[in-house]
Amino acid sequence: MSLMFPLLRRAALASGALALMAGAAFAAGTPGTADPVMGQQLFRSHCAVCHKADASGGVKLGDATSADLQAPELESQYKETDALILRAMLDGKDEDGEDLAKIMPRWRGKITDAQAADILAYLKTVTAH
Repeated sequence: MSLMFPLLRRAALASGALALMAGAAFAAGTPGTADPVMGQQLFRSHCAVCHKADASGGVKLGDATSADLQAPELESQYKETDALILRAMLDGKDEDGEDLAKIMPRWRGKITDAQAADILAYLKTVTAH
């Protein structure tokens, strides 16, 4: 009986740890939990003014031109890595870690990581026509 208690305690701790990790992954907006419908709404209210409603970009903003964010070019540019796309969105860094044009808002602290993941999920549904 005394051996059973430590085993049950370990199992309970392991289950709790897994639940915490799953909760953290959900909060961070990991693939599979992101909502492209919410992402479309966020894109329209935060991004479309510069990148156009269809995400095709090409808007002249001083010396800069807004990027085409349509799939699959976006993924190709950012080396098929969601983390690099999210870094561009949140921190204004390109695929090589260089600063994007200053006109590009740095969204970290203005939108959540989950909202950024929602926007990315939406962008993956937008293709050039």
